[in-house]
Amino acid sequence: MECIDGTILPWQGTGLTDTGLIRTSNQDAFAVENQLGIWVIADGMGGHAGGSIASQLATESVLTHLRRSHSLLSSPSDQSGIAMKILEQAVATGDSAIRDEVSKTPELEGMGTTLVIALLCQRPPMQLAIAHVGDSRAYLIRKGTIQSLTTDHSFVQRLLTEGQITPEQAINHPNQNVLLRALGADNQSVPDINLHVLEPNDIVMLCTDGLTKTVSDEDILAIVSRNNDSPSEACQQLIERANSQGGKDNTTVVLISPSGSHLH
Repeated sequence: MECIDGTILPWQGTGLTDTGLIRTSNQDAFAVENQLGIWVIADGMGGHAGGSIASQLATESVLTHLRRSHSLLSSPSDQSGIAMKILEQAVATGDSAIRDEVSKTPELEGMGTTLVIALLCQRPPMQLAIAHVGDSRAYLIRKGTIQSLTTDHSFVQRLLTEGQITPEQAINHPNQNVLLRALGADNQSVPDINLHVLEPNDIVMLCTDGLTKTVSDEDILAIVSRNNDSPSEACQQLIERANSQGGKDNTTVVLISPSGSHLH
């Protein structure tokens, strides 16, 4: 839990993943690198083996790239610009790793993954840089409210944005699993990258659609708020809630909480 120089970063991550009640394998992956302030989730797709390979490859290659590049964030120049560039390169690295694997193993053709990366930028003002591709999400929980920090790269989200369907129609839309962007997909792996200034008690949640397609934002907020001093318990209860709604998909949650929360 400690930084390399012995100090504990002001935010720490806690993650949990679950196969759910229907799937026989878990195609989600996540990484928690609390020493450096790096958190990653991925939701793979593409056959029984392909999805889990894609999400693991992306998560591991992204983490390796960010570890190697992390020292650049301590340079006195533009931290925000550097963070965004590092994240852009990290996503490209994950995409290449998947493509390379497919070229060596043709039966994995078509595999891909969503991706969300959160990177803590410590120079004041404290910021979280977030890159995402696909329909896994990042949320900000602040002062009793919850808001999404990402917009899904999905067909249904496009219909919503264009006003062609209502949020109610989106919930059970037949094409809700159709993605417009994913790592491993031709020319469709460009991430959205944004920076968010953090306030002292902010909690950021990264999650796969196994959670968001079954549990409402209101329920997510209630569970996280109720377990404010125990992120691991909050993760457990979020997954249990998704499973109680049918558990049709794998569910992964990473909560990035003020480090005091982890001392209870």
